[in-house]
Amino acid sequence: MSSKLHNIKERALSTEYSKWSNVSSTIFLTIMCLGMVASVWYLYISAESIECYKGFIYMTIAWIVVELILIAYMFKFNNIPCFARNAISLIIAFSNIWFGLLVFSLKPCGT
Repeated sequence: MSSKLHNIKERALSTEYSKWSNVSSTIFLTIMCLGMVASVWYLYISAESIECYKGFIYMTIAWIVVELILIAYMFKFNNIPCFARNAISLIIAFSNIWFGLLVFSLKPCGT
């Protein structure tokens, strides 16, 4: 039992990643983030009477900059333990999903 716990701890604290895993997760997260921001911008440009949500456009600029900096940091540096890297990736993924649900649940202005 002690050796199993030791192995689990070693894997969770490991900072060794395969290059393929690092590249694929970076590409996936980047496409997901850019896709969400692009869909918000498309909604703002194409939908009528939604100009009162201009603050969301400004927020998406800050949103994408912060997320891309974090993704680039995770790609460049391998000093992040495995459990933290996986947790950060999940937080980025779920935050984009919730942001999309928020934006696409907005009603047009004046209704």
